[in-house]
Amino acid sequence: MTLPASYTDYPLRKRAMDHDRYPYRILPRTSPVTWPGGARVALWVAVHAGWFPMDMPTKPFIAPGGMERPYPSYWDFTQRDYGNRIGIYRMMKAMEARGVKGTALLSAALAREYPVLMDDIAAAGWEPACAGLDMGHLHHGGVAEADERAWIDEARSLLHGHFGDTVTGWHSPAHSESARTPDLVAGAGFTWTSGWANDDMPYAFATAAGTLTAMPLSQDLSDQRMLLQQHMATEDFTAAILAAHATLDAEARATGGGRVLTLSVTPWLMGQPHRIRAFGAMLDAILAHGGVWSATGSAIADAWRTQQA
Repeated sequence: MTLPASYTDYPLRKRAMDHDRYPYRILPRTSPVTWPGGARVALWVAVHAGWFPMDMPTKPFIAPGGMERPYPSYWDFTQRDYGNRIGIYRMMKAMEARGVKGTALLSAALAREYPVLMDDIAAAGWEPACAGLDMGHLHHGGVAEADERAWIDEARSLLHGHFGDTVTGWHSPAHSESARTPDLVAGAGFTWTSGWANDDMPYAFATAAGTLTAMPLSQDLSDQRMLLQQHMATEDFTAAILAAHATLDAEARATGGGRVLTLSVTPWLMGQPHRIRAFGAMLDAILAHGGVWSATGSAIADAWRTQQA
């Protein structure tokens, strides 16, 4: 078999990447960003509130926290339900006591299945953001464009019906995306997204429908990664977060530019009775260090955008 001459032609090949979503950059060489009040670290608590259908598919992959046993798996389903009825309220209480803001990454189906939770999230002053339709509707290349657009539009409609136009952020369920997902998300009116775990700071993300702000949502430091997938002790998780904060704070001091510390946490994991005290103690340790701005995803994205040329 003879390969065509165009086989090794990569029209989008650039330094370190093969796409035109954003320009290549090195964080230490970017212009410093300042946070309100001269804070060194913006603390973003991103709470994953997901709806896991009991009959969710297993392909193209099982989402973290997805049903691991044959239908009907009440063992899986009820633990996830625990997070949306009990665990999240422990987290709300712990965060309110410390004046810490939260962004709820919501499966839009929760607006239909748990309307009381939607009211309580609004009452807590948390920011609602859309995390897709539900954890059974994963975005990938095998989904027809019309279907994917319909999922995004339905998810947006469900949450906007409850929260109005305060829903500006998007997080695809389980970080799932097709090649067109960012374009459809921007086309649906969202302004920021958090699907690409490739940076510690916000950056501009180009789409066919305009520019999104990509927010740093670390997968490596998430409780789903460390507690669920890697079976680490709660103390190891909190120690890793505090170590990350120490590094980011030191970088901010050295460069004069602010950093973002994202806590990617899940109510059915972190809201358990044996973990909630560790969650509160971790917040106390971060705040005690000083120079912390507790903010929602939208507030951080807005503050970053206003400082871009």
